[in-house]
Amino acid sequence: MTRYGQEVRRLGWVYVFPALALYAVFMIFPIIYNVVLAFSAHPFYSYFLTLFTDYVFHIAIINSVLWVFVTTLAQMALGFIIAVLLERFVLVGKSVFRTLLFLPMTITPTVIAIVFDAIYAPNYGLIYGVFARLGLASHFPTLLGSPVTATYAIMLVNVWQWVGFYVLLYSVGIANIDKELLDASEIDGAVGWSKVRYIYFPLVRGTHWSLFILGSIQALQQFPLIYLMTEGGPANSTQVLATYIFQKAFIEYNSPYASAISVILLLLAFVVASVPLVITRGDFSIGGRPRNA
Repeated sequence: MTRYGQEVRRLGWVYVFPALALYAVFMIFPIIYNVVLAFSAHPFYSYFLTLFTDYVFHIAIINSVLWVFVTTLAQMALGFIIAVLLERFVLVGKSVFRTLLFLPMTITPTVIAIVFDAIYAPNYGLIYGVFARLGLASHFPTLLGSPVTATYAIMLVNVWQWVGFYVLLYSVGIANIDKELLDASEIDGAVGWSKVRYIYFPLVRGTHWSLFILGSIQALQQFPLIYLMTEGGPANSTQVLATYIFQKAFIEYNSPYASAISVILLLLAFVVASVPLVITRGDFSIGGRPRNA
């Protein structure tokens, strides 16, 4: 390497050092510290053994996995369908529709939680009003007050908030499909549902995998909506790993136990993110079809 190249490399490290330092302090160090704290008991595996008999932990990990598959797949399905509809039937103002769908992502979780608490509320909420109009007020389900429906009610809010992001990325993927390929498919008779099934869906396979990874990580990190709307209740039925970590660390002041749960969450996130990478061998992109498609 020339002297000039060495100077450029050194200068590059100078520029990236502040970002690396911040990343190390606020990301790497907390992860290492959590792992050390989780194994601080004697014997070191005692906290992890306790997890096997912790009923609330079982609920939290089941709900976390449920969040990954229900919300991510629902957002992917809705995002793809809406993106295809925008591509095929909206000729003018597509950007306006995409912007409107994207707006919920810009709203803070606190505001969303307050609004949907009012929508779901018994006796005066919007949904209760619909039931009352239909003469079914006595059959109105307490959506956030029932262990059966509370988790799914919050999931619905999450899907509403994030589906615009999926529409945006699917729109990019569809826009990157070769126009000549689309024209050739129409000549061969691929129209309507056939075109969606055999052209659009397989050729945005890279976007499918990308969104599955991003959505899964976002689902595992879910905390604000759940805590603001139910605080993990009723009867711990909406607990996920993130809310249970908060409860153990900052309400019950059991930091080592919370760290042990954090290690499980880290491992779960690693597995969820790694499986698609192994299946596809990393051959996908957010912006469109895989490189070998």
